Amino acid sequence: MNANSKLSYAIAAILSGSSMGIVHAATATATDTSDSDSIQEITVTAQRRTESIQDVPITIQAISGDSLKQLNVQTFDDLIKYTPNVTFSGNGPGTGNIFIRGLSSGGSGNQSQSTTAPFPNVAVYLDDESMQFPARNADVYMVDMERVEILEGPQGTLFGGGAQAGAIRYITNKPKLDVTEGDVNASYGITADGGNPNSAVNATINLPIIPEHLAIRGTIYSDSRGGYIDNVPGTLAQTVPTATPTPVTSNNALVENNTNSVNYTGLRLSVLYQINDDWNVLLMQSYQNMDSEGYFNDYPVASDGQALAPYQITAFSPAYDHDKYEATAWTLNGKVDDWKMVYTGSYMIRHIEQQADYSNYLLSGGGGGGGGQ
Repeated sequence: MNANSKLSYAIAAILSGSSMGIVHAATATATDTSDSDSIQEITVTAQRRTESIQDVPITIQAISGDSLKQLNVQTFDDLIKYTPNVTFSGNGPGTGNIFIRGLSSGGSGNQSQSTTAPFPNVAVYLDDESMQFPARNADVYMVDMERVEILEGPQGTLFGGGAQAGAIRYITNKPKLDVTEGDVNASYGITADGGNPNSAVNATINLPIIPEHLAIRGTIYSDSRGGYIDNVPGTLAQTVPTATPTPVTSNNALVENNTNSVNYTGLRLSVLYQINDDWNVLLMQSYQNMDSEGYFNDYPVASDGQALAPYQITAFSPAYDHDKYEATAWTLNGKVDDWKMVYTGSYMIRHIEQQADYSNYLLSGGGGGGGGQ
C-alpha cells in the first residue's frame, strides 16, 4: 500500500513580440471530424498566441470541442484512440506514462509505478496549469473543452521541463462576456461482457455579471463506469525454497466479476475580468475526484500457472486508487505597444491513496504473472 501527496507550484512570465513573422512552412495536421462540408479553421495557442493551426511551424494535432463531444472523448484513454504517435502505459486511470513518437524517459516495473518512476518527458497542461507527475499524469476529465492540442517534439522553450518529447494541452472554454448560456448532457451505456452500466451527466452555465467586463462559467460532472475484468479462483504457494514450508493461500474471499469500476466527479469555475481593450485576467478553480476499484490489466496465466481467459486475473489483495486534486490557476493577458504579455501561475494539491497486490513477490520463474499488480 502506498500513499502520495503531491504539491506543485508554477509561475511563468512570457513576453513575445507580436510583429515576429513565421518563416518556416507549417507541418501541422488537424483532427476535425465535423460533418460540415466546409473546411473548419482551428486556432491554437501552441506558441502562447492565437494562430491558425496552418501557420504554426511545429507538428501539432488539434481536436476541437465539438469533435470531442461527437467522439464521446472524456478521458485520456479515449483521447489516444484519435491521436497518432501518442501512446500510454499504466495500470489504470491516472497511473500512466505518456509517450510521443516513441520517446520515453524510461519506465519502471508496474509495482514501482509512481514511486520510483523518472520525471516524465511529455508535459500535460490544463490551460496554462501544469498537471504532470512522474508516472501519475492527472487524468483530466474532458468536459466543456474548447479543444485539445497535441504538440509533438521538444517544447521546453515555452513549456519548461518535462516537455522533451512534446506537450498535451487541455484548453477549456472561457467565460463569455456577452451571452448567457448553458447546457446539460447525459449518457447511458453498457460495456460488452461487463457488469454495472456506464452513466454520465454534466452541466455547464455561463453568466455575464457586468456586461462586457465580468463573466463567470461553471461546469459540474459525474461519470460512473462499470468494470469488465474478473478476479477468478486461484491458489498461491511460495515457490522459493525456505526452511519452513508455507501454506497454500486461496483468493476465494475476493472472487468477483467486473471488478474494475471507476468514478469521476468534479467541478470547474472560471471568472474572466476584462479590464480594458488590452488587458484581462482569468481565474480558474477546479476540483476532481477519481475513485477506481480493482485491476485494469489482465494476465495470460494464473498464479498457479493455469491459462486464463481474456479479462481474467487471480489477485489475492483488494485494489483501489483514490486520486483527487484541487487547483487554482490565474492568467493575466495584456499588451503594451506592440508587445504581448502573459503572466500565469497555479497552485495545486493532489492526494493519491492506492493499494495493490504484491503477492507475486512470493513466486519465482515465469508462472507467477497472475499474482497481481
